[in-house]
Parts: sequence; structure tokens; C-alpha cells
Amino acid sequence: MGTGVARLQVVALGLGAALLAPLAIINAVAPLYTLVALLAVAALIAGRGWRGVPRVPLLLALALLGWAALSILWAVDPARSARGWASLALSLTGGLALFAAADALSSDGRARVGRALALGTIAALVPLTIEAIARARGWTPTPQQWLLESAGFAYGPHQLNRVAALVAIAVWPAAAILARHAGWRRAWLLPAWAACVLPAFDSAAALLALVCAAATLVLAVAIDAWRPRALRILAPAAIAIGVAAMPMLPNWEPFRARFTERAQGVSIWHRAEIWSFVATRIAERPLLGWGLDSARSMPGGKDLIDGRAERLPLHPHNNILQLWLELGLPGAALMAILASAVARRACAQADRAGRLALLAALAAALAVAATGYGVWQAWWMGALWIVASAVRAAFGGVAPGPASHDRTERA
Repeated sequence: MGTGVARLQVVALGLGAALLAPLAIINAVAPLYTLVALLAVAALIAGRGWRGVPRVPLLLALALLGWAALSILWAVDPARSARGWASLALSLTGGLALFAAADALSSDGRARVGRALALGTIAALVPLTIEAIARARGWTPTPQQWLLESAGFAYGPHQLNRVAALVAIAVWPAAAILARHAGWRRAWLLPAWAACVLPAFDSAAALLALVCAAATLVLAVAIDAWRPRALRILAPAAIAIGVAAMPMLPNWEPFRARFTERAQGVSIWHRAEIWSFVATRIAERPLLGWGLDSARSMPGGKDLIDGRAERLPLHPHNNILQLWLELGLPGAALMAILASAVARRACAQADRAGRLALLAALAAALAVAATGYGVWQAWWMGALWIVASAVRAAFGGVAPGPASHDRTERA
């Protein structure tokens, strides 16, 4: 592989890792993913490295695309489904190219990408901290509000939700990368920093992600101490159980009794009502689904609940339910297997501390996926591919050296 191709791969992965969280502040993740994906594809073509594309994820992605294409035949809105298929194909192509680039990096390139991910996470936390302090102190306007309104843009407290969610995911591998250089006695301060800052923002998904990640980390440490080999099945088991159980959860009576109480915040009960409606529609077509990207056109989706909110606005705000709704059992199963394969490959060669941190990151990603955003949103799919590829680059290849390992173990 030529020097130019190797440099292009480092640039693609490094830019994605460094700018993902900071650019989420201005909702520019989709353009960033487009750029780094094009760079990765260009490197793949220039280096004639298509054989480097991981085979299992590639076959699963092709199978998913094939099933999604078939679903256009019975889709509620075939034209929208066809556009969604083209977008999905481009997203998967870019993601697989980034993964292939991550596998081809030298040790120096991997270290650069790892540092980029850690520094990018810290770079996003700094402005979030300034904004969080202003909100906690009750300052009006806050720095974010002042900047937006001075530039002539509308301000909303929810506008930092995306970056909060991405930080809740990326902070765990970033901490593992820092631990290689400074040990865990200092590296744990990074997720602690995030835990202090993120509650100031209007993102229940980010808070849930932090809680789930921390709980997963505790569980993973216990499993690793008891039976280390069992740790390998933790991620695929969690994904499989979540995908299988999710369609039954919204209409489970204890769940409905707890979360559809109108006295709670509108966001909570409305989300539960959306999921209940979607679960009912899934039960009507559990095998075939309603067609790719059909959530926006779902029959009855625009009906109002108590005259207050739509039964299905835009998408289900739950990636697993959306997969079941649109692509049925085959689509949900294929995406679950693809996610498991990507996650397994991302942390396959990480050291012990790295594996634990990556499991926490996966739990955070699943928490966000289950409570917010549409599964096909370009920025969300792009963010997941960037994080997974950066993790593969940082923790793949040659394991950390003895000095780094010793420092981590002593911490």
C-alpha cells in the first residue's frame, strides 16, 4: 500500500474521530460522515483494497440491502422507500470502507486515530461544561443562546441533545485510550466529567446512556473476574435479547401503567404511546414489515392522542421498533447480527481494560438507539460508523506495549 493511500486513511479516520463530537454541537455530523466516507472509499479504490473489507459485515450488509430492496414492493410509500434504500446503501458502503481503512492502518496511524478520538471528546466537553455552568447558575442568556441569537438563529434548550448523546457513547473508549498513557487513576475522570456535565442538558437519552454504560461496566468487571470467556457473549446476548423482546415491551401492562401516566412529562408518556402504537402495527405485519422508511407514512400515525400529539411523528424514536415495523423479523434479525459482528470486530484485539470500556460504550449506544432518533437518520448511522471504525483503529492491530499495560494494571 502506497504512502499516499495510508495517509488518506489516517486523515479519514482521524478527522471523523476528532470532529464527530465537536461538530455535533452545530448539527454537522452528516456532512462530516459524508466527507470521511468519501475519503475512505477513495483510499480503498486507490489502494485496490476491496479485499480488505471485512467479509462477514459485508455479507450481512448485502443481505440487509437485499431484504430492504424487496420491502419496497409492499411499502406504504414505495418512492420514499426507494430513496431510503439509496441512502442506506451509501451509508453502509461508507461505513464498510472506514472499517477497511481501520484494519489497514500502521501502529502509528492507529495511535493517531486513538488520540484524535480522545481529544475530540474532550474538545466537545469543554463548551458543554461552560454551557452547563451557565444553566446551573441561571444565567440568561446562556453562552449558547447568546451566540445563536446574535447570529440570527432560533434558540432551543434541546439543540445540544445530539452532542450530549454522542459524548455519552464516545467517552468510554476515549477514557480507555487515555488510560494507556496516564493510567486509570486519571482516565476515569473523563467519564466522571461527562456525568457531571450532561445532566444540565435536555437529553434523557444521554443520561440513560451513562447509567446503562456504568451498570454494564460493573457487570462486565464481575463477569470478567468470574468467567472471562463469558464476556465474549455479553454484547451479542444483549443485542439478541433486546431485539427479540422489544416489540412485546410497549404493550406489557406493567410498562404501560408506569410510563403512560399523563401526570408525567409530555415526552415520557408520548414516547410510550408512540411505542405502543408501533408495537400494534408490528403485530399486524411481523414477518414482512411495512416497508423501508415507511414510519413517516404509517396508517393512523398522524391521528392525535387526546388531541395533543401525533401517534407516530416522523419515526418511532426507537431503532429496534423501527426495524421491526419497517423490515419485519428478517430485517431486525439481520441488523442485530450486523451490529454484533461490527461490535465484535471493533474490540476483538483490545486489551482487558479496552474491552470493558468498549462494552460500556456499546451499552450507551444501545440506550440511545432505544430511546431516541430514527435508525436511518444519516447523522446517527454516520456517527455509529465513525465511532466503531475509530475504536477498531485504536484498539486493533498490535496490542498495547508492556509499559502501557503495566500502567493500566497498576491503576
